[in-house]
Amino acid sequence: MWRKIFLSLLAGCWLAEWSSAHTSNDRDIQILANAVSVFSYDLYRRIGVKAVNVIYSPLSAHTVLSLAYMGAMGNTEHQMKNILRLKDLPSPHEAFHALLHNITEVEDVKVFVANGMWLNPQLRVRPEYQRQVSTLYNAASETIDFKTLGGPERPINEWIANQTKNQITSFMLPSTISQDIQMILINTLFFNGTWESPFDEYLTHKNSFQLSLGNKIDIDFMRQTATYQVKMSAVENVDVIRMPFTNKRFAFYIALPRSYSGLRDFEMMIVRQDYERINGLFTDMKTELVDLMVPKFKITTSVNLNRGLKNLGMTDAFGPLANFHGISENQLFLSEVLQKATIEVTEKGTLAVAASAVTLSNRLGFLGEPLKFNVDHPFMFFLRDDLNGLILFQGKYTNPTVKESSEDRRRK
Repeated sequence: MWRKIFLSLLAGCWLAEWSSAHTSNDRDIQILANAVSVFSYDLYRRIGVKAVNVIYSPLSAHTVLSLAYMGAMGNTEHQMKNILRLKDLPSPHEAFHALLHNITEVEDVKVFVANGMWLNPQLRVRPEYQRQVSTLYNAASETIDFKTLGGPERPINEWIANQTKNQITSFMLPSTISQDIQMILINTLFFNGTWESPFDEYLTHKNSFQLSLGNKIDIDFMRQTATYQVKMSAVENVDVIRMPFTNKRFAFYIALPRSYSGLRDFEMMIVRQDYERINGLFTDMKTELVDLMVPKFKITTSVNLNRGLKNLGMTDAFGPLANFHGISENQLFLSEVLQKATIEVTEKGTLAVAASAVTLSNRLGFLGEPLKFNVDHPFMFFLRDDLNGLILFQGKYTNPTVKESSEDRRRK
């Protein structure tokens, strides 16, 4: 009999400060960070291109899938290794342990990562799997009766709310948890920081934002003149600005096409998997005095990742060919991979929160005038750890009238 595992990822992110030295695991950390960032582009191809506005956390999704990958075997393991871009890492879980330690054990920053595992009392989990998940991912383990009439989601949501400082309080819905679920794996990511150069709230004003179809809408824009790193790329027809937080390690990048309708051309670089050109936008930046005007915005996205992961090649894990015998002798398979993410950009900084769920079932130039950087039309953005080249969040903003978007959370 096939039984379900539900993996639930939850990432909350507020921008914050940092101070960290490299460790002896630098090489593996860099390889894993690159894997997560490439995975981010892969996800964008599947969930971002057709969206109006979108925000998601590749790091949260990668982490929770890696918890399941630890117990994958055979072709299921092979497919997940390819999708998670882990072929160059002989010890990926040890690398994850080092990476998560690297981004959380820093001074003057609030970066919290938590992993949890909820088990059906009748599910016999292999002791080695449970030990590795606890040791390498610091995952707490609880048993829970998924048939509870009062709703098994309540204690799980309470744990999630506690880990995300009450930013996400009802991620797990009653309809999400079916009675044949055997396991729920959850990851939470919380990141909090402020701009190195905060905006003056008194300078925030209404201005026109041009939509993709040519219409305009008046929204709040923040404005200031300060020094920023920028890359003006005539070749790519995209200009990029780096907005650092107080510690300088983490930054919010805006990739602004030079034409009002140019975002689709920029997205085609991702569709063509021309990832080196995308990464090149984060390098060789010049420091300039910039007259910056950027929208003050908040967007939320809920998405079912099943279809996207299948289209990327992770097919066996979702059906009768699934092999998770490294977790249990039971015939387990993934039933749902869900994520909910929120990002808010204000005068003080950026707030980003993401929740993802997977269910497993049985089977500078200072001369002259400041450079004008007016973010008044559709753009792509990245929240990035520049020390490791790690993308924590990625998304796009094209229509201020769409505050929240969601895809059907039923299985795809």
